[in-house]
Amino acid sequence: MIKLKHILIAFLILKSLFLSAQPPVFVKPIEGTYGQDFIIVNYVDWDVGDSIIDCNCGTKTYDGHQGTDFVISGFTQMDEGVNIVAVDSGVVVFVHDGEFDRHTDGDSTLGLGNYVAIKHSGRYFAYYGHMKKYSIVIGVGDSVVPGQVIGQVGSSGNSTDPHLHFELWYDSLFLVDPFAGSCGNNYSFWIDSLPYDTNFNVWDWGLCDYVPPLDSLRERPTPRINFNNQDSIITFWNLQYGIKSGDSTRIEWITPQGNLWFDYSFTYQSDWWFYYYYSYISTPPDTYLGEWTYNYYYNDSLVLTGHFLLELPLTQPEIEHMPELVVRHYGNGTIAVEIPETLTAGYVEIYDLSGKRLIKKGFNNKKRILLDVSGKSYRHGLYLIVLRNPKGVMIRKIVL
Repeated sequence: MIKLKHILIAFLILKSLFLSAQPPVFVKPIEGTYGQDFIIVNYVDWDVGDSIIDCNCGTKTYDGHQGTDFVISGFTQMDEGVNIVAVDSGVVVFVHDGEFDRHTDGDSTLGLGNYVAIKHSGRYFAYYGHMKKYSIVIGVGDSVVPGQVIGQVGSSGNSTDPHLHFELWYDSLFLVDPFAGSCGNNYSFWIDSLPYDTNFNVWDWGLCDYVPPLDSLRERPTPRINFNNQDSIITFWNLQYGIKSGDSTRIEWITPQGNLWFDYSFTYQSDWWFYYYYSYISTPPDTYLGEWTYNYYYNDSLVLTGHFLLELPLTQPEIEHMPELVVRHYGNGTIAVEIPETLTAGYVEIYDLSGKRLIKKGFNNKKRILLDVSGKSYRHGLYLIVLRNPKGVMIRKIVL
């Protein structure tokens, strides 16, 4: 028996033959840059049977999916706030808010969770779903203009990760796919149509000292760049997308002496457009103290490398007497590190959250060091400032 959702998709295909050749001109419904702030994981499913096919004849969808999923990198980004905007002028016809917005279990009975319905020009109705609790800033009867903020991305309702589900209907009767493709519409609804991206990319990554449950990765583990014998394991994790069936990945762990300590390969049996990965080692013995390297490969091509330090732990008296590390931020990637009076020699480093060291600069009887990362692939975000000397290590997080 043909499912109702597949009948609706059949209507979509039939109706696309009669819709105007000049549909509404939409702005994208989420703020940010594709590939940096969000990606598209699922499109409308155009197949009328039990198989799947997206508008470009690919697999970026799932059975019966009736919208487009604009996905962000996790709950840390969600907490920072990612705005959802109206794609066109229109009038708000329905608002539902107040639902829990950190779902990870994908319960189909919960629907769109917190969502907004807007009647746009040309008799199109758009549904903006899975929004953050109490983030909706418009009400029923309000008029909106293209690009106007209506709320923020969340993970309410039938959701496993924070994302915007954007669903479009014509006259509230016929499901419409706003994207063009050889297996879908022959025109796009978007002013600047977003790319149909099937490329592989590692979106986010880092190190932690435990085997991370999936929900921990969604929350992003607290970053580590230094480990010692009090840590039982060292885990590399990432969030990647664009994996095709038959692809393989490999992680290498390299000792401070440049020797391979351990590697692990994995071959994927299906397409994955959004995938959490982790691999770990037992913390090596103290005979391997120093700067370690990890290399991550995709189909035997190196796609990222990072570093961490294996060192002796500080004793409690050392910890109690470590002075505060004072860092002053001057903007545009420039900072000043104030050297504590008790320290006479050592060096200062800046790491990004992947464990990649951007700067190492020594000091000797200096009390202030200027550091500039603006010429080193600098982008706004969280960095770790590390001061090392024979008395110990001081670490300070800073947003640049």
